[in-house]
Amino acid sequence: MPDSEIEVPEVAELAGAVSRLAEIASADSVVGPVQERDGRTVIPLASVSAAYGLGMGYGRGMESNPDSEESDGSGEGGGGGGGGRGTARPVAVLEITADHLRVHQVVDSTRITIASLALAAWSVYWITRTVRSFRHG
Repeated sequence: MPDSEIEVPEVAELAGAVSRLAEIASADSVVGPVQERDGRTVIPLASVSAAYGLGMGYGRGMESNPDSEESDGSGEGGGGGGGGRGTARPVAVLEITADHLRVHQVVDSTRITIASLALAAWSVYWITRTVRSFRHG
């Protein structure tokens, strides 16, 4: 197959999925729009990140030798793939009135819990290792 005839029909579908990732990982999808009520404006803030990648390849093996019975890796093929990741999490809420501006931080209790468990596991490991080294001397 000549190089000019290589077809990859999944490219448009993959590019569409990647473009939807940016729409999905948005601040509005996590915290919602700005709210105004009774002279107060509330603006939710979020941390948003997205990353993605695509890759494709095509290759041909060596020409086959008709006199040889062994496989010499001849042939051709191609492939492609892609992936992405998007995250969005609430960070704070701004409260604006005519007199003041307040920032209310959003506490992520899941991160605090995971960090606490990791610290506890690390502490248990080192305490156990220290006690064993004293016993075995």
